[in-house]
Amino acid sequence: TPMATDADEAPLLADEPLRPGSCSRELELREFRDRYVFRSLDGGGAFAVARADGSLHPLSPEEAAAGSDCKVSKIYGVAGMIRLLAGSYVLVITSRKDAGSYGASTVYHANSMKFLCCNEAIKHLTSEEKRDEAYFMSLLRIAETTCGLYYSYDRDLTLNLQRASKLAAGRVHKPLWKQADPRFVWNRNLLEELIETKLDEFITPLIQGSFQTEQFTLKDRLVRITLFSRRCNRRLGTRMWRRGANLEGSGLYSTSLGADSGFKLQTTTQHY
Repeated sequence: TPMATDADEAPLLADEPLRPGSCSRELELREFRDRYVFRSLDGGGAFAVARADGSLHPLSPEEAAAGSDCKVSKIYGVAGMIRLLAGSYVLVITSRKDAGSYGASTVYHANSMKFLCCNEAIKHLTSEEKRDEAYFMSLLRIAETTCGLYYSYDRDLTLNLQRASKLAAGRVHKPLWKQADPRFVWNRNLLEELIETKLDEFITPLIQGSFQTEQFTLKDRLVRITLFSRRCNRRLGTRMWRRGANLEGSGLYSTSLGADSGFKLQTTTQHY
């Protein structure tokens, strides 16, 4: 859970400046009575979301720093927004864990997430709509506890290294969401409003699956083994009921996976 601080305290600082194509690693969340303000601590960008209706708009650095009557906390990513009957809900990553390295990049596990409510219009809903909204919110609370979500701030995790190595080198300078294979982005549908508003440094693609890396010494040489699986976001459901081809003619099972394994022996790296 992020720790609240007074708004006039010294700002939080990230260790390194934001690199081209990377996402912001640390964000400052400022909670006002009428809006949420998200400010990058390493990229300089900022945006606000109105608590009344969820409307979103970019901010200048001066606008983002204005005001002091607010609660300030640190978050580690914006996983997206969803619009329901009464307004919008913003999903943020409130804690993370270093899960290991993938190539030269750090992979993080999303330990906890939280939806920020921008639904003041709920008081204008009918009784039936309020019941529907309450049900939808219960589903959001389930989504907050989704397990096995991983992400990186500076590397696309949706492609295995063999596929990525065949793509143009300039691809890595594009925003991460443009590099990613949408089939393996768990929060792809939640990112639409952020994409439309061109808030690239705040768009954090998440993958669902498993990631494990182990390092040991073998005959005085350092060895690292990495196992990485990614769950496809298409054809979800019970596997025994989801066999066969889809409308495009692709023969896929339910919950199909993309897998990657790596073996690194000092300066030599192999992937399968």
